[in-house]
Formats: sequence, structure tokens, C-alpha cells
Amino acid sequence: MPAKARRREARGAPLGRVAARRAPEHGPVDRQIRLLAYLMVGFGLVMVYSASSVLSLVHFGQSTVYFTEQLAKAAIGIAVMLALSRLDYRWWERLSKPFLWGSMALLAVLVVPGMEAWTIESGGARRWLALPGVTFQPLELAKLALVVWMAATLARQGARLDRASDGLVPLLVVPGIMGLLLVLQPDFKGAVLLLAIAWSMLLLGGVRIRHLAAVAAAAVPVGVVVLVAEPYRLRRLTAFVDPGEDLQGVSYQIHQSLISLGSGGWFGVGLGSSKQKFAFLPAAHNDFIFAIVGEELGILGSLAVLGAFLVFGWLGFRIARRAPDGFGFLLASGVTLLVLLSAVVNIGVATAVLPTTGLTLPFISYGGTSLIVQLAGVGILLSVSRDAVEEIPRRRERRGWRPRLRKAPAGGS
Repeated sequence: MPAKARRREARGAPLGRVAARRAPEHGPVDRQIRLLAYLMVGFGLVMVYSASSVLSLVHFGQSTVYFTEQLAKAAIGIAVMLALSRLDYRWWERLSKPFLWGSMALLAVLVVPGMEAWTIESGGARRWLALPGVTFQPLELAKLALVVWMAATLARQGARLDRASDGLVPLLVVPGIMGLLLVLQPDFKGAVLLLAIAWSMLLLGGVRIRHLAAVAAAAVPVGVVVLVAEPYRLRRLTAFVDPGEDLQGVSYQIHQSLISLGSGGWFGVGLGSSKQKFAFLPAAHNDFIFAIVGEELGILGSLAVLGAFLVFGWLGFRIARRAPDGFGFLLASGVTLLVLLSAVVNIGVATAVLPTTGLTLPFISYGGTSLIVQLAGVGILLSVSRDAVEEIPRRRERRGWRPRLRKAPAGGS
């Protein structure tokens, strides 16, 4: 069929978020986002070594323990990424429910009484599972599972999303249960991030703005109650409002982070020359690695990291726009959002724009589970990019920039 006829047919058909088009044979993956992932992981390894060398020397007698662990996890993550890039992304639609139920079961293990032998307690919370030969954080899997499930469900629901009773409300039950399981660990920031991902997916899926506003309005009082239920959360919020109140207590970490960032100037003190990593800044190689980047590489280095995430977002959403069906669009968009929201929260905490909470910087911070899952997400993006088709200009609908989704065209899966 000529290109002009294909465009006319797509415009005349019921519109999806991306107009329905028959996907060609699998093509090459998007080399740009794959290269960017390699560069960010490589940069992360350098920064993990720099930020953790002193801590590793103190705890283990050698400076490379954290680095070698991260290197091994990066190798596993890259292998997973390459494997998933060869898997047709439509398989995730079939696997969405088992993946979701499995991840929810893992979250439940963390809070069910009598399962303490399989969990690790840290800082008064149980967020890690310790199985024979492997330790991991179920939250990371749960976030990816939620993206996959919501992409499959939203693409299948279609016009039912306009009806709150049988369209929108059932979609809120699953993230609500997952958020509750996280709060019980307790992991308030994980619950907030997961619900933010769910809300963003609903927005991309074409749910009406007034329904989304109602959901957000209902969630605010619930969030406030959960926030004030634990004294330590209230102390962190107080420290965020008045950072100078308790510099040796709850405000210590963010105060040291700001000192680290302020010490770098434009060009930094030099790679490996950070002073804050000498036990001044807790979690320097993990949650606050962006502060070490700012200290050692300066404002220019920090801007380069921010630029890398902006480019990742642009490439990820470009893959989504070129997806041949609604599920591919939502899947690629959700994975991209997962990375970007995590980066925004981490950098926001390190710069005192957001209250202090523990969250890794994607691809860069030390953390095996998060790195492997993030690279798995890149593998999914690469899989969607293999079926990329030429973008077709979309006409404006009554919903403006959020046209309705529909299923893949016949023969497209």
C-alpha cells in the first residue's frame, strides 16, 4: 500500500495514542539509547569506585569491594538488557499478570508475620529479601511489573476508561494494594513513587483529567495521615522546611550533601578528590552519589548528568511515539517515566529540593537490584524500538494531546 494511502487509512481509523499501523519485520534496535545506557553505566562505575573507595577500605581492607560488586551487577544487567532486546515486546502483554502477581507476592513476604528469616531489617524497615544465594529489593521488580501491567490493561480497556465505575476504579485497586504493602514495611517514599508512576500511566492512557484530579485530591489526605503516623517522617519533613534546625541530627545528611555540592564550584575538586566521602556524607556511593558528582566534577559535571537523563527521556519517548500499537507506546513511555521519576527524586533530595529519602540515581548509584531492573527496562525499550514505524501526524481531538488508545491492528502481533 502506498505511503499516502496508509496515512489516509490511519487518519480515518479510530485513533490510538499512536495511530494503528502494521509493524514491519523486526529491524535494528535504537543504537543511541543503547549507547547512552552503556555510557551512564560506565560513568556510574567510575563514580561508585570514587565515592566508595574509602568506605570499602575501612570495612574490608581494600578499596575495590563495592566497585567489583557493582561491576558484576552491571555485567548481569547488560546481559539481561541484551536478552530482553531480542524478545518481542508483545510477550510482556501476556506475561503482565503473572509478573504483577509475583511481584505483589514478594512485597507481601516482607510484611507477613513469620517470614522474618527471609527478610533483612535495616533502619527499622524490611525492604530486602534474602533467598539462598541472592539478596534483592522487591520494590524494584514491583515498579517494572506495575508499568507492564498498566500498559497492557490500559491498551485493552479503550473507551471503558471514560467510565469511573468499571474502567478507572479497578485500575486503582492494584497500585493501592501495592502502596499499602510498601507502607507496612515501612517504605513511604517507595509507595509515593509507585503511585506516582501509576498516576502518570493513567494520564498517558487517556483517562480524563477530571478523574485524575479527583484521584489526586483523594490521595492527599491519605498521604498526610500516613506521613504523620510515623514520627521520623514528620522529623524529616520538619528538617526539609527548616534545614538548619538539627544539623547534627535529622538534617545532617542533607547538610553534608549541600556542602559537597557547594565545594565543587564550576569544575570540581577533581575525580577521586572528594573530602565528603571520608565518612562525612552517609550513603555517598548510593543515595547521595549526585553530591559526590557535584563535588568532584563541579557544576559542569552535574549538568552533564542532568543532560544525560534529559536525552534518555527524549530517546525513550521517541521510541514510544514510533511504537506500532498502544501497548508498545504505553510500555515504552512507562519505562522511560520510571527512570526519569527516580532521577528527579534522587537529584531533588541531594539538592534539598525534596525531603530526604533513600532512592538510587538510575544507572549511576551503587545498588544491584535497581541497576539490573533499570537495564532490563532499557532492554524493553530496545525491543519496542525494533518495531519502530514512521510517525504519522495526528489530528487534534476533543482531548487535545491525549487521544484514545486502541488495540494493535490485525496482524500486528
